[in-house]
Amino acid sequence: MGTLEWVVESRLGDHQETWYVVAPDPALSQRYREAGVSLVPGCRVVVDAVSLRPVGVLDRSAGEPPPAACGYNPYFDLKPC
Repeated sequence: MGTLEWVVESRLGDHQETWYVVAPDPALSQRYREAGVSLVPGCRVVVDAVSLRPVGVLDRSAGEPPPAACGYNPYFDLKPC
């Protein structure tokens, strides 16, 4: 589908949802169109992690997510250089 950039999770009570944010592969633009998603150069696509169906397109102006408020986490982050 493209290159995985982020994994986004949300939780409401016991219900958890997971989405993948991918930089779409332009060679697959026809498949995205068939799924109802129109690609724009430089966009990112949100994909439902369970069904692997694209659910929407992020605006190109949506930048990188902000750094974690807690700083460096040795369990999840790469070692700083």
